[in-house]
Formats: sequence, C-alpha cells, structure tokens
Amino acid sequence: MSEADILRSFVLEALADLGATLSNDASLVWVTVPEAIRLDLEVPSTFALTFDPTRSGEFEAELVAPGSYFLEKLISLVTRRGRWDSIRCENPAADWVSIALVEAGLAPEAGVAAQVQETQETMFLLFSFRVTLVSDEKREAFHQIAVSPSTGAGWEVDPARAEPGGIPDDRVGPPPDLESAYRIATEVLRKSSRDVADRFRTASLRLLEEEVRRIFGYFDRTIEEIRGADPDGSQDLLLAVQGERDRRLTETLERFDPKATASLCAIRAILTPTARIRLGFPGGRSADVSIDAWSGRLNGLSCDACQGTEGPWRPGAGGEIRCATCDLTRAASVRPRGRPRSGTPPRGRRAGRGTARSPGGSKGRSRAASAPHRGP
Repeated sequence: MSEADILRSFVLEALADLGATLSNDASLVWVTVPEAIRLDLEVPSTFALTFDPTRSGEFEAELVAPGSYFLEKLISLVTRRGRWDSIRCENPAADWVSIALVEAGLAPEAGVAAQVQETQETMFLLFSFRVTLVSDEKREAFHQIAVSPSTGAGWEVDPARAEPGGIPDDRVGPPPDLESAYRIATEVLRKSSRDVADRFRTASLRLLEEEVRRIFGYFDRTIEEIRGADPDGSQDLLLAVQGERDRRLTETLERFDPKATASLCAIRAILTPTARIRLGFPGGRSADVSIDAWSGRLNGLSCDACQGTEGPWRPGAGGEIRCATCDLTRAASVRPRGRPRSGTPPRGRRAGRGTARSPGGSKGRSRAASAPHRGP
C-alpha cells in the first residue's frame, strides 16, 4: 500500500465515519453527505471526489491531494470532532504464527524451535498523524504509529498492514492509559520524521541564504548607482531604498523559515489474537516472545550486537541473535581469504636456491654488450 493508498483509505473512512454514503465509479467517488456536515465541508449534498489530478475537472469533482482545499476542510472537521473507532481482527489463518515467525527470520530451517504457550486477544492503538513541512514550499505526509499499551512499545506501521481486515466493534472504548500511549506515538513519530525534517530544513536554509544574498546584491548596486549619480544629495531616496531592502529581507525570512507541525487525525483500537511463544535457538538458548496476528511484530528479542529490537532476526549457530542490519554489517566486514602470490612458496616451505634466478637465464643485455663496438 502506497502513501496515496493510505490517503485514499483515510479520506473514505473519515467520510463514512461522518455518516456519508460512498459509491465508487471508476476513478471518481460519489459522496452523499448529511446536512449536518455539508456546511462544514462547503460541498453540495451529493458531489464527486477524485484522487487523480487529471480527472479533477470531470463533474466538478473535488480533488483530494496533500494541501488541497477539500482535504484541509475534512481534516479540520475530523480533528474538531475527534475520530475514534475500533475493529476486531477475527479468524486469522490457522498457521498465522508460523507465517509470522518465517517473516521474522525465525523459521525451523534456521534451527529455531517454537512452542506456543498461550493465545489471547490484546489491544493495539493505531494513531494517524498528518505531518506538514512549510517553508517556501509545502510538503505533507501521513504517518500511522502503532502502540501496544500492555508493553509500551511503539513503531511506525508498514503501510501494507495499516488496514486490517476485520469488523467494527463499537463496544470497545478508549483505554484508561490513552494519554501515555499518545505520548509514545508522538515520540516514535518525532524520531521517524527527524531525517526528513532535517533535510527539509537544510534545503530551506540554503534557499534562504541564496535569496538574502540576491536581495543584498540588488539593493547594494542600487545604492551605489544613486550615490554615483548624486553624491551630495538623495538622502531621502537612499533611506527609502534601505527601508524597502529591510522590508524585503523580513518577508524573505518569514517565507523561508522552515516549520514542521504534526496533527492527530484519528485513533483506532485494534483487537487481535496474540501468541506467547517459547523459542529455542541453537546452543540451548531460549527466549519468551510474543507475536500478534495483525502487525506480525515480534516482541521480546534484542540484538546481541546493537541491542536493537527491530527484526528480522538472524540466529547464529552458536546461539547468538543478530538483527538483519548487524548481520549484514558483520558479513561485509569479514576479510576474504587471500591466495598467495604466484611464485610465493606456501607457508612452512623454504624457497630453493635457484628460485631467485630468472628461468633460462637473464634475457637482459649487459651494459658492455649494449655499448657501441670500438675499432682497434
């Protein structure tokens, strides 16, 4: 599932949650909204939506894209109302535990034995955020962060698993520790967005520096030309030019000042089967872990090299456990076995006396032989 698919899914689910009726027609989605939200969205009672910019002119369809007017109105409405829903993942595949372990790199072929101790239903919270980066340009992205209230773990969800199959369950309400789960989600979001935000800030500051240099260059030349044309006067004109320069600099600083904001759009509670498993590794090592049918995320292991908790995992023959990143780094750092140079005797053998001479005698001519022959 791509970012565009996540945006489409969010918009359609938000409209359905607001009481709208949806009907798909090729690349258009026909929407009928209740009168209560029609005024908030500033749309007629029935209208068309499109996620394809090339189809936005058909039937006066509202374009849904990052930064579009309709999306801004919808997110504003959803944020004010507070979107909360719950879903129950039922009837997973009979071998979902085995499939999840294989995806985690802990298949029986790797020498790992797994014994399911218990299976029970647990809750995960899925937080949907909109991250907006604003400078001279505007960028938006949607992020979904999952939090396990029982373990305190949080991670960014793989878009392919962001929309679980299941049925709505209105009996589930917000857990009592929702605020602490929200803090965990925001911290995960901050870490996962840091690199993108830093690159955006660096690019914006570089553009700001170029624009400031251009403004100073233009106005400095203008001031020099004024002084050259009238060295003894034009003070009022110079002050006016300097004031205009300062105004342009202030506008430029405001326009290129990079800002990053994140807004919570929705929270979903996901009830899913979770299995407690005893893993046995080569060398007699064992570990108690848990894995759920929705995310397929394994909790309870840490890498022996970096102490990280993100798989997939690579168990070693001696019982050590490494994450895939550290295992790849270790494999790349192993020096290849070299072969001795041609003519180099193997270790433990001495070279013979004649090995230092060229075979068949020297082919080079002596200095005397190369000198011109003198007559008697």
